[in-house]
Parts: sequence; C-alpha cells; structure tokens
Amino acid sequence: MHRFLSISSKSTSLKNQKQLHLPLVSSVSSATPKGQSCSHYFNQKSPSLGSRLGFDRFISSGYFPNRVNLRGHERNGNGFLRLKGLVGEIRNYSSETDRESIDYDVVIVGAGPAGLSAAIRFKQLCREKNADFSVCVVEKGAEVGAHILSGNVFEPRALNELLPQWKDEEAPINVPVSSDKFWFLTKDCAISLPSPFDNKGNYVISLSQLVRWMGVKAEELGVEIYPGFAASEILYDEDNNVVGIGTNDMGVAKDGSRKENFQRGVALKGRITLLAEGCRGSLSQKIMKEYKLREKVQAQHQTYALGIKEVWEIDEKKHKPGAVLHTLGWPLDSKTYGGSFLYHMKDRQISIGLVVALNYHNPFLNPYEEFQKLKHHPSIKSLLEGGSVLQYGARTLNEGGFQSVPYPVFPGGAIIGCSAGFLNVPKIKGSHTAMKSGMLAAEATFGVLHGGSNMEAYWDALRSSWVWEELHRARNYRPEPHIFVSGSVHFHLHLFI
Repeated sequence: MHRFLSISSKSTSLKNQKQLHLPLVSSVSSATPKGQSCSHYFNQKSPSLGSRLGFDRFISSGYFPNRVNLRGHERNGNGFLRLKGLVGEIRNYSSETDRESIDYDVVIVGAGPAGLSAAIRFKQLCREKNADFSVCVVEKGAEVGAHILSGNVFEPRALNELLPQWKDEEAPINVPVSSDKFWFLTKDCAISLPSPFDNKGNYVISLSQLVRWMGVKAEELGVEIYPGFAASEILYDEDNNVVGIGTNDMGVAKDGSRKENFQRGVALKGRITLLAEGCRGSLSQKIMKEYKLREKVQAQHQTYALGIKEVWEIDEKKHKPGAVLHTLGWPLDSKTYGGSFLYHMKDRQISIGLVVALNYHNPFLNPYEEFQKLKHHPSIKSLLEGGSVLQYGARTLNEGGFQSVPYPVFPGGAIIGCSAGFLNVPKIKGSHTAMKSGMLAAEATFGVLHGGSNMEAYWDALRSSWVWEELHRARNYRPEPHIFVSGSVHFHLHLFI
C-alpha cells in the first residue's frame, strides 16, 4: 500500500496534460491538518521510547492534540511531544543482542479504524468498571492516518455505537450523500442504471481525517499511540502463545548486515495482542499460517483487488457536495471484475478511483493505465477539465467476503478489521465492519483481563453481530469468468439468491 500524499507545489492543470495522470513535482508532503504538529522530539538522554527504539533525532510522527493524555509526558515550547517515561514496566533481557521489553496489558498493531475502535472501546469499559489497564497502539505510518486510503462513503453505524456524541464533537463527517448514481460505461457513453447501493444516511468523508480524530479521542481516554514504529515480528512464549510484538531493528544495511549504529527493536509485551494491520497484514498472515486459522473454519483463500485513487480540485460550478457515482464496464473488459467511483467531497474536491480485481486474465493489463483511460471518458473528462490533482495513492482490498473470513482468535490475541477480511464487497464498504470487529474484540479482551473469560467470546460475539449478518447476506458474490457482462452486474443479479 502506498502512502497517501499531497502535492505541495506545482499542481498541474488538465489543459497542459495529454494524459490525465500525476505530474512530476519537486516536493511532496504528507497530508496533515493545518496548524497541527507532525513531529515528536525523542530525547536520547532521557528514558524515552524513542531512544529505546534507536531514535536519537527528530522524527516525523503522529497527530497528537494539545490535550494529549500520555501519562507523564509534556510538550516543549515548539509543540513537540517529549516522551519522559512509559506506563509499561521496563526490563532488559539478553538474547543474541540485548533487547529491551515494555509490558502492557493490551498491545494493538495498527492505528486504523479497527485498531482505534478497539482501543477506545476497551478504555471505555475500563472507565465503566473502574479498572486500570494499559493500552499501547503502534502504527508504522509516520503519523496517525498517514497510511489510511479510502473512497470513502462512510456508513456511521459502528461510530454511532462507539461514540454516539460524534456529531457534537466536531468529527470530520459533514458531507451527507446528496445523490447516488450508477452508470454502465461504454467507450463513448454512459448508461444510467438503478443504483444497487443504499447510501441514504451515509457521508462522503476523508477516512484519514476521521482516523486522526479517533486518535485524539483514544488519547483522551488514556491510550498510548506511537506512530513511526513498525511491528516486524510476533513474540511467543515457551507454550507457543503470543505475548506481544517486536518492532523493527534499526541500523540494518541493505544486505542485512548490521551497521555500527545497529540497535535491536524493542519487545512490546501484551497480555492480549490485537492485530489491526489492514489488508494482508504481514503479522496476521504469519499468525493465520502458524495456527492454521483458515483451516480451522474451512475458510476459502482470500482474493484481492487493487484500488487507485486521486483527489482533484475542480471548478466550483461543477462541484456537487455529497454526489456519489459508481460505474462498471469500460475501460475493463467482461472478464475483469472491477469498477470506478467518483465522490464529491467538500471544498470543491472530488475523489475519483478505479478498483481492479487482481485475478484478471490479461497478463498485459495495467490497472494504472486503465485508470488513465477512465479519466478520458467523455462523461468523466468534462468534470475534470480545468481541475488539478491534489493527492494520490493506491492500496489493496480484500474481496473474498464471507467465505474467506478465517477463525480470528489465536492463543494470546485476535485479528480484527481488514486483516481478517471484513470488507463488504457489494457495498464497497469495510470501515464500519472493521470498527465493529474492533469493538467486539475489545469487549472480549476486557472480559479476559477483568472477568477471567477467554477470547473465544470475540468469535461468538462476531457471529451474533450485524457484521456477520451483513457479510452472510452478501455471501453469493461469485463473478463468473466467461459471462459477457461485468462481474458486478452478475453479482447484483444473484446477490440475494
């Protein structure tokens, strides 16, 4: 998955381009809310997390508000966060190279919708029951939200349950869907079809901005979030139970040899470890293989798609906030499953993208080139003309659906969100199901730590939830390879059989 970037200079006009793709630019910067700090100062001489992980410099890090709730930490005069100590217990142990260990009650890998929902829900339960458990969230992105890329027409069902007061707390959810269109494209025309989507009550949002906002809420509850640290390995005890994760080593040369400044990654130990890495997370894949989680419930193999997205600023006269458009057909052939989306956000911005299933038959097909063709379609080109590209990115999507969901519980933790494949393919939505799965896992985790139950409760709760009902309803998603209509059409004809 590529980092979602924002062009900071030399944005280009369509009039000067032969092809509607991103121009070369002299500089790019990560999309960060205006006025917010995006750096933390890690003091090498103080007992900070940064020095323990091998950082002795300024690093670009996460979105932290002024009301940061990391116990014992403070800001310096420049607004940088100085980490003075840790809630977790620090201890050393000797292995091939000395490695330090930090103990938490819960370790969550990934500060996306699922991971932050789990952290928030767990801390809510701590407050309700007057329990004091520590929670750490590690995020490989340089800032919270940096690796979040989505359309996104957001269904607020899970958020209503998690933070019902979100409308009163300036959540970045303020563009309700105003229209919902569905087109079948040929090379030269667009045929309007009845929309199979029900987006009434949904919102066109930036998911990365929502995740940043959720990060603030998590910190206010006492969750410790550490962006810029990638989880690179699973830690096991002598009984093969998961006991946490290890961060990546620092000072490793390209050939794998250790440089003079080599420092071993830190061990983040957790009584429960939740993996919320997103689609095809590396640690989640290792866990599924190690404990044969797919075989345990006879789940089918996961299938994937590639989504390519750009954000444009267009002429105000053409902008219709909340307008939603999905298409199928051209430029993809009848043997390739996929489609496009175009959402009108606020401030004259639109989000346009193409999703292509990665099991396409033509070995010469290039999803990026197909995306360029899409933008030259007469019905799309007229909207983009005179506009400029602001942001771009790409990411993979889970497409296996209900049949590909593995058993999500392993000794010492659970898999949540898109790591487990909870994307609802026909709705092209997975944020709400990911959030709900995180909430259910948090409730099971609290039951383990506070009430002496086990993580099986997560699996039971998941199968009794609206997430399972929603995925089960869409279980007949089976595009066939040799029909002469798009796989999407085939699916919508057979969805409820």
